[in-house]
Amino acid sequence: MPVPSFRPTATAAATMLLVAGQPLSPWALSAWARPDQGGAPTPSTAARTAADTIDPVAIQALVGMGNYLSTLKSFEFRTKATAEASFQDTDFLVHLGYEATYKVLRPTAFYVQMKSDRTIREYVYDGKTLTVNVPRQKFYAKVAAPPTIRQTVDKIYLDYGIDLPLADVFYWSENPVTDGITSAVRVGFARVDGKEADQFAYRGETLDWQIWIARGKAPLPLRIVITDRSDTVRPSYSADLFWNTTPALTARDFAFVPPADSSPIEVAALSGDN
Repeated sequence: MPVPSFRPTATAAATMLLVAGQPLSPWALSAWARPDQGGAPTPSTAARTAADTIDPVAIQALVGMGNYLSTLKSFEFRTKATAEASFQDTDFLVHLGYEATYKVLRPTAFYVQMKSDRTIREYVYDGKTLTVNVPRQKFYAKVAAPPTIRQTVDKIYLDYGIDLPLADVFYWSENPVTDGITSAVRVGFARVDGKEADQFAYRGETLDWQIWIARGKAPLPLRIVITDRSDTVRPSYSADLFWNTTPALTARDFAFVPPADSSPIEVAALSGDN
């Protein structure tokens, strides 16, 4: 889910990776969220509060987090995540576990690996080319890419429907803005993996989401929870983020070498109707 609504729609289009039998990213942030405050308000009170509350402290927390991320020339983080999604177009909600690794060398390179029990995806961007590798199915695809991370994330979404998981981190570190937020509140103090944090909640056009931001001089996002209000079953995604802000990254970390037993495939661009 990017941060505010950086993208033209809140729902990602189908991607080329559907040929492997797995949807790519059910959790791209494209809007903002917020829970209700205090007690147990009636549905009408909850709806009114959610629509009307903008806490400047919650807005400034996002801006401060983005400003800090923008100072990092390189960073690396791991995630442990759970996606709650409907099962095969039914109203059954199933929980799917994911782990991920992100390596970023701003502004021209990233490596993202997503792993679950059933699939592995790798996204490698070297400043000129984006490669999507599916090692278990033994295929990969390459597309020409613009010279910056921000431009590349936008292009692959608009042209191919590839919605990188937690792409918001790229947006936050490039251009911290708060467009698209309709509600924002500070929930309160919290601890994430032993670290002191503040919990905030936001609402956008179709998504509610919460974020736990570390206290102190390094206001990093430590946990994210997202709920999709556009779906009647209200699927959700939650992830804890574990950071290294001083990684020793070089260009070799972003050089993709195809495995000997893998085959290249072509990427199908989205039609003009999407």
